[in-house]
Amino acid sequence: MSEMYVRSVEHSRAGNADLLTFDAEPACWRRFTGTGGEPIVLKPDVFVRVGVGDYELASFVEMDMGTESLPTIRRKCQVYLRYWRSGLEQQRYGVFPRVLWLVPNQHRVDGITTVLKRLARGAADSLFTVAPVESGAKLLTTLPGEGGSI
Repeated sequence: MSEMYVRSVEHSRAGNADLLTFDAEPACWRRFTGTGGEPIVLKPDVFVRVGVGDYELASFVEMDMGTESLPTIRRKCQVYLRYWRSGLEQQRYGVFPRVLWLVPNQHRVDGITTVLKRLARGAADSLFTVAPVESGAKLLTTLPGEGGSI
């Protein structure tokens, strides 16, 4: 997490964006109620908000080191989809943050992308982005539609 924070601050200082919020876990966790009334906790690694020109961009960041199985990644993505469907984040910020999976290599990009393509449907198709970890700070300041989402 500290490397991600340092890269985000450096990117901000270079004039590419204004770093508004960088909340690491557990401060970035979101609690909500499932459709059956059960309590659920979404546990992203980081929540980041940046200002880019006239825009404010928000992202949940998952730092994946390749140690979690793909079924575990799928379950975590299902929690993101359940939270997205709850509408709570949209009430808080007006939009749902993109979910940025930062991974160590192309093999992992391909694996998680395959999981996401099977999972994401409809309006959630553009919710997830998978990229190599070194692209993270730049992607946090990329406006929607400029690439990266599945």
